[in-house]
Amino acid sequence: MYYVGIDWADQKYDLVILDDVGQQVYQPLEIKKSDQGFNTLLAKLRTLSPCPDDFKIGIETPHNLLVDFLLQHHYPVFFIHPSSMKSFRKRYRRTNARDDVYDSYVLADVARTDRACWKKVDKGSELTNQIRMLVVDHHRLIQKKTAVHNVFQETLKQYYPEYIHFFKDVSCPTSLAFFQAYPTFEAAAKLSQQQLINFFKEQHLYNTKTARRIYDKLHQAHLDVIESVVQIKCIKAMIYANQLVEFNHSVDDYLTRINQALARHDDAEIFSSFPGVAEVTAARLIALFGDNRALYDDVSIIQSMAGTCPVTEMTGYDKKKKKGHYIVYFRQGCNKVYRDFVHRMAFASLTKSKWMKAYYDQHRKSGHTHHHALRCLANLELKILFAMWKNHNKYDENIFLAQRTKHQLNQK
Repeated sequence: MYYVGIDWADQKYDLVILDDVGQQVYQPLEIKKSDQGFNTLLAKLRTLSPCPDDFKIGIETPHNLLVDFLLQHHYPVFFIHPSSMKSFRKRYRRTNARDDVYDSYVLADVARTDRACWKKVDKGSELTNQIRMLVVDHHRLIQKKTAVHNVFQETLKQYYPEYIHFFKDVSCPTSLAFFQAYPTFEAAAKLSQQQLINFFKEQHLYNTKTARRIYDKLHQAHLDVIESVVQIKCIKAMIYANQLVEFNHSVDDYLTRINQALARHDDAEIFSSFPGVAEVTAARLIALFGDNRALYDDVSIIQSMAGTCPVTEMTGYDKKKKKGHYIVYFRQGCNKVYRDFVHRMAFASLTKSKWMKAYYDQHRKSGHTHHHALRCLANLELKILFAMWKNHNKYDENIFLAQRTKHQLNQK
């Protein structure tokens, strides 16, 4: 068996290969991020053994071009969280001195000695991997759009404060079209009520109440803003408005692609049957669970990955006497994107299922915050979703409530 530690950088990779007793097989290797570099590594590995299963390859990220290359050639790749590596480095050096070759050696030796610390990289089928990349990129795109939205709204408050009351969402397409046409209060105030109605009809908004409400606000007393402030801040606001238009188009494009990919996935109906789960959330759950049902023995790994289960510290604790060190705290180490996915899923389910709302309310009454109660609900929902996914079953609330009642009676 050979153990390969890979330390990755922007343009290169440093590798150390160890055998079963921890001896280096080659001198440390440095390969470039290129087709030639990847094939050089492949040739080196094949000179040691033609069988990919004779290797265990360790790296600190599952998302990398070299990882994809190795998986395509059927090499087993494992990753470890960077925060775990901090403690492992101290096993080999007491000082904080480090370099790329040293890190690759630590990765290789830890892969040899501490197998339980590693998680195998399994991206699933090509379709599942596409969905995972789409939903993660879609999520990050929305985050960037939100940041631009916040700057746009703050800029409006500085020279055109009335505008933020015109629309519920200042970054919606209708709002942006109106702003691009009338970027100052003075320009908009010149419009008659009929001109406003006609403008919104051109934007396919036939609700005249909106036009009348904006007209009334434009003809109320307003703050006089210094002309130079209006001119300068209008330039900034227009830049961000143009960016938001592009963001809206990009988000819509991602949604179309996500829905198209989801329609071709076998697990789409399973996840879509769960209360509060629409197309995007179903795609996010496919990204979280994957399609290799043999990868997880129970739901705990998924709960840890999504950050719904807390961390428990218990030392010398007597459950009967309730004495000793016992503390439960928020889990920091998790995939932040997946945490956001399941948090939003739990929130959406509150209006779709009575028992889910009752479970949330129970935690709120016990003193938990809104976000804490949602994490508890999401943690339970992941258990249900895991059973559905594992058994290829759609959600059936009657079955769940019957099992829950049976469990409560057994506890009594």
